[in-house]
Amino acid sequence: MGARHEHAVVIGAGIAGLLAARVLADHFATVTLIERDRLPDGPTPRPGTPQDRHPHGLLTRGAEVFESLFPGLRAELRAEGAPVIDFCQDVRFRFATGLAPQLASGILAQPVSRPLLEYILRRRVRALGPVTIRTGCRVTALLPDQTGRGVRGVRVLACGDRPLQATTITAQLVVDAGGRSSRLPAWLADLGLPLPRQTTVDPGVGYATRVYLPQPGAVTGYQHLVQPLRHPDARRGCFATTVENGRLLLALHAAHERAPRTDEEFTAFVAALDPGLAEATAARQPAPEIAQYSRAVNRRVHYHRLRHWPAGLLVLGDAVCAFNPIYGQGMAVAALEARLLDRILNRRPRLTGLPRRFHRRQARLTLAPWLLAAASDRCWQPGRPPLAARAARWYLRRLQRLIPSSPTVFHRFARVLNMLDSPVALAHPSVLWRVLTAGRRP
Repeated sequence: MGARHEHAVVIGAGIAGLLAARVLADHFATVTLIERDRLPDGPTPRPGTPQDRHPHGLLTRGAEVFESLFPGLRAELRAEGAPVIDFCQDVRFRFATGLAPQLASGILAQPVSRPLLEYILRRRVRALGPVTIRTGCRVTALLPDQTGRGVRGVRVLACGDRPLQATTITAQLVVDAGGRSSRLPAWLADLGLPLPRQTTVDPGVGYATRVYLPQPGAVTGYQHLVQPLRHPDARRGCFATTVENGRLLLALHAAHERAPRTDEEFTAFVAALDPGLAEATAARQPAPEIAQYSRAVNRRVHYHRLRHWPAGLLVLGDAVCAFNPIYGQGMAVAALEARLLDRILNRRPRLTGLPRRFHRRQARLTLAPWLLAAASDRCWQPGRPPLAARAARWYLRRLQRLIPSSPTVFHRFARVLNMLDSPVALAHPSVLWRVLTAGRRP
């Protein structure tokens, strides 16, 4: 496709930024991707993504969009050792009333470490003709246009230089994909715009993750296990998944208590969960490091409700809607936002009015995953939850009680988790009737 526009700037070379750069490369002659970190030459963690040491879930809907934007990505990840699994057959779900049934569902997942996925995407994006990645650079401000009602670029500080070098980069479009650390509200204030309203839901959950290495000849047991938290009685849970080269990533979740930090604490925590998890870890060699993460706050910034918005400026990814990582929605939502941007630019190539069109549709796109995460996590916040949150918790608790004895309900639940169906599917008459008439005892 011939480029219709001259230059776009993307802030942040994480997953959302790489997806945005991939899409914009079809519509702009030049795309500059600006990243604060010095990016590694291989699949290794980096300072700007502290969550990359923890398990990541690329939901099936998101994986399909990734594959459409980067054809052959699934095969490339498989060649690097990342397995393709059936979500309902290969992942063990431990609910309060027992294990979910295992069944062939066709809902495919591909467990992969975040550093490997980001490295391969970065390598693909670097190979795109229009894209240039500038590392070690920090965006400090937006450049207003002559009217003061739009953005014409960014001001950049080259962090690795001594003395520091400040430069400006002009562009027709600026996309903020800076994640949770985005400074966009402050930049908008510098342009004289009001602060956007934010909605936050903090479940008070912390995470501790450890890598377990396979041992030759050992019977490894569980490969993938999910044991969700359950308010108010189950304050501990886990997400274990086997990624490339047989490495087991085990993340322990603790609500309103400190996640384990020592070998003894980690071992005791594991022993209190599904018995198969202790067997699986005993058959593997633990790495010495235990990674901590506590940024589980769900945050939605209502940029779409601002009456005045600068022309030439977009925001996507965690910078606008960030989820508790336990639900694995972040990468899938970022992929859907990138595809939305691509479709809008294909239908109406003009940049005039693009931010309003994009942000309004983006708000509708993120609403369902936001409600799914917020409905569960609101119950962990101090104080009495709103009536809607209490009703959602009641319904989900009863639905999860049915799952161990109902393959049909579990299959619907799995499709909603993987964003293949709307959460409305969980209120289908056949499911609704069973939930409402189920006895209180399993």
